[in-house]
Amino acid sequence: MMEQKVCKLCLKVSNDFHVIDKIIGEIVDVLLLKIDLSLKEDNVICEGCGDSIFTFFEFKSMCLDSEDCMAPFIRTMNGMEVDIVEMAYLKENSVLLP
Repeated sequence: MMEQKVCKLCLKVSNDFHVIDKIIGEIVDVLLLKIDLSLKEDNVICEGCGDSIFTFFEFKSMCLDSEDCMAPFIRTMNGMEVDIVEMAYLKENSVLLP
């Protein structure tokens, strides 16, 4: 018989789960989810919540990378209007380093 656990995030009972280890805990922190992992000894998340967390983490990482790419360019514009389309073109053509 497969062991079933309750997901720490959605509270669904599942036998497909991931133990919230150090890496998942750090991702939860980066996503600014306020989850107290000290309330229970064996914190787990279901497969669906795990997929969502990694998708959100990838999205947030992409946004931060874009911000890192744009910030130096915007600072050099000294208040002039910035053309985001031009920025995307420069990034795609490796003129701007991410």
